Amino acid sequence: MRYDREQTIKNVSDFFGNPLAVNKPSEFKDLMDLAQISNVDSLYHSPVISDMPMSHDDGNHVDKAVVELIGNQSAKKTVKLIRVTLNNMDDRYARVIYLRHFKCLPLIDLAETIGYSPSNVEKLLETAYYRFALWSESFLKLTCTVGNQ
Repeated sequence: MRYDREQTIKNVSDFFGNPLAVNKPSEFKDLMDLAQISNVDSLYHSPVISDMPMSHDDGNHVDKAVVELIGNQSAKKTVKLIRVTLNNMDDRYARVIYLRHFKCLPLIDLAETIGYSPSNVEKLLETAYYRFALWSESFLKLTCTVGNQ
């Protein structure tokens, strides 16, 4: 199956929307709101290699259970699938999507953060969008096949 790369990239870009636009909705912003996600740091983790022991505090289990019941379960499931998708993608592509859309970095700040020129960040982001569409095809349907516009 052949995909229309440009249209697929546009579909993913539209899905995520402009992270800096305050009053312009996007499916992604709506999902995050419905899933009641406020801590985006929990959605993506860069690989960390360390031999140091770690301790995890699970916090208050009752509060966590109540919050789980309140949120929209379908939105939570989709956000979880997006997280899994990002964690399975090549780190440089997942990281650029995460920094742009979860951390809401402007392109110039994103370029500075990852050490690329702004024009190369745009190209990297396009490739990341395309790969994201392929990885998430089973649940987001953002790809566009050739001749299917």
